Amino acid sequence: MPTSIVLISTCKHGGCMITIGKIPQKVKTFFRPIHNAVSAHVYTYYCDLVLAMCISHGSTLERLVNLLRNRPHRTNHGEFLWRSQFDEMAVVQNQALAMLKRLYRRSCQECLLIIDDTQTIKRAKKMQAVGKIHHHASGKYGMGHTILKACLFYRGITIPLGSWLYVKKEHAKNLQVPFKKLTKLAGEIVRNADIPDTFDVTVLFDAFYLCSEVVNACQARNWRYIGVSKSNRWLKVHSVKHKIGSYGKNILNHSGRWYSLQGLRKTASYKLAQRLGTMNKLGLIKVVFSKRRNDRTVIALVTNDLHLSMKKIVSRYLKRWAIEVMIKEQKQQLGLGDYRVWRYRAIVRHLCLVDSAYACLTHVGVNDQHAQGNKNHAKNMLSVPPIRQLKARMNQIIWQHEVQNVIKCSHEKTVIRRLEKLLAA
Repeated sequence: MPTSIVLISTCKHGGCMITIGKIPQKVKTFFRPIHNAVSAHVYTYYCDLVLAMCISHGSTLERLVNLLRNRPHRTNHGEFLWRSQFDEMAVVQNQALAMLKRLYRRSCQECLLIIDDTQTIKRAKKMQAVGKIHHHASGKYGMGHTILKACLFYRGITIPLGSWLYVKKEHAKNLQVPFKKLTKLAGEIVRNADIPDTFDVTVLFDAFYLCSEVVNACQARNWRYIGVSKSNRWLKVHSVKHKIGSYGKNILNHSGRWYSLQGLRKTASYKLAQRLGTMNKLGLIKVVFSKRRNDRTVIALVTNDLHLSMKKIVSRYLKRWAIEVMIKEQKQQLGLGDYRVWRYRAIVRHLCLVDSAYACLTHVGVNDQHAQGNKNHAKNMLSVPPIRQLKARMNQIIWQHEVQNVIKCSHEKTVIRRLEKLLAA
């Protein structure tokens, strides 16, 4: 890719924005895993769109293309999304694996694989795979897409593993894709997750995915799982059947004990009790009943690890909130639902681009910790700023990189001094 100069262009609303040229040196290592896996054409388009998402205030093709220096027509990028030959899922997963290996420490082998789904409301009636959905956030029905998300959580860092667009049975035949239920997709995610054996993997999911499809996939990989049980499920303890909901309340009232547990961001008090039993299609399992202080809701956590303590089961499941934070940040900061393309393949690739942009910004946050000599980077747990702050940091990185290129190429002292002042500011 030729060396380029950063441009300050005027947007339609009268403001100024930075245009992207050459990939900054600080993020080149992030794109290295896919450099040899795809063609030069795909690599250029993919990196351009990911970097544009990292600094853009929206992820429609028009906005992203306006941030690129060469400014090709947006239809070129639209065709790239559905016509280019490459495996977008493999790209995201290779980046996730590279970051996981980079963060690996022998003293911390616990890795969480978290699965959840989300919805996007779409008004376009001709957009492929659009169907009637129940929107969780609003509690209403509407037209849109259901997206299955998976991420890794290791040493306090959330790493996107992929996004899968759910296609209903009535649409699958026209799109020439095999119909798969959400639970089957989740099971395939577990079976196909490329996580090295050096990690101690725990799979986390909510009540919808506590089924034989996902559980059998976890057992095939010799991984433990922790999931929530619905209150109307039956638990057999000593040959006696109990409804999980009412049984859990009684157990907590009679034998529950209070513990202070560390969640994703803060510590809280929880009343815990446990029982061993069997559940239909799950076999022998351990159930931990949990209730947070000043909260009447009782949660029943189910796991296949009969030797894991109550405190570890609950504290690990509390980390499931990491995927909720990731989905919220992807929607608000990276435009997860901003796609305006109608082809199924283009939609899937947009979702993968968002995952790559999230991972790229996380890469920048981890790099900054190491560069600043932060003492926390030597510990097992790390912490990176929110995506909103990392986007501002990426803007700064692109600006500094391109101004330095101008300084190297310019022989005018007044220009160099002016640019150096701008860079210092």
